[in-house]
Amino acid sequence: MVTMLSRRKLLLATLLTPLMSWAGRSSAPPRLAVLDWGLTEVLLALGITPTAVAAPAWYRKLIPAPPLPEDVVDLGLLFQPNLETLWALKPDMIVITPQHALLKPTLEKIAPTLTLPTHTLAGFITATRELGAKFDRQQQASTLIEQLQQTLNRIARQGREVKLPVFLGSAVDTLHLRLCTVDSLPGNVLSACGLRNAWRGSPGAEGSVLVELTRIADTPAKLLLFVPEEQRDAMQRWRQSPLWQQLPLTRPQNLNLLNTQFSDTGALITAGRFATLLNDRIEAWCNE
Repeated sequence: MVTMLSRRKLLLATLLTPLMSWAGRSSAPPRLAVLDWGLTEVLLALGITPTAVAAPAWYRKLIPAPPLPEDVVDLGLLFQPNLETLWALKPDMIVITPQHALLKPTLEKIAPTLTLPTHTLAGFITATRELGAKFDRQQQASTLIEQLQQTLNRIARQGREVKLPVFLGSAVDTLHLRLCTVDSLPGNVLSACGLRNAWRGSPGAEGSVLVELTRIADTPAKLLLFVPEEQRDAMQRWRQSPLWQQLPLTRPQNLNLLNTQFSDTGALITAGRFATLLNDRIEAWCNE
């Protein structure tokens, strides 16, 4: 356990190197308003602290690193920001996603906008490069991307040895799961680590699908579920239910629980964190 925890801390520290290398930079940072948590993570990882972020309390709850300073201004909702606050802040730029297209004309009356891709690993890699180029952080962006890719490639060498595919997601209740598809950030990381996604159905509108447990229960696969702290008591009850003990997919040899808060709204640091969690599971599966 000590070795696994030490490895996780080391890998996370490696991914945060670009952020630490810019901590002492003296040039005045741009005043940015950001309407996406993943892009907020990217900026922080590049050493740029946004002036304002939509729903910053939720960023802090869902994305543990890099930390968001407490003095960052709260802009309100992701897709309904407080326009009066934005006007008063007079940001140099507002960083948005393609999903903000309807709001973009209104925002551009306040400040120039920068639209960047999100949701997938490829999207966040592109966003990281563009932000690095825009704000003179090219080297830091390259380092962040390269370190993540090295981590994924190293894990994939062993991940490709895992025989069974993996269902990845979270439990909604005793009968339903929300699964990550191949078009989600967790699904991208799963594939990049050499594992096969067991879900072969619809890709889902936002990279996830709601599925009845009994629909997939007989699939020869591993089931990997994120279990946040507030769900652990319920998970204990579900595991002890006659249904979960009877179905092949939820039997102990196939069911794997990650007792951690994880959000697919993060970016490259989040991807690296998930990869280190997967690495521990991959080692166990290869030793079965």
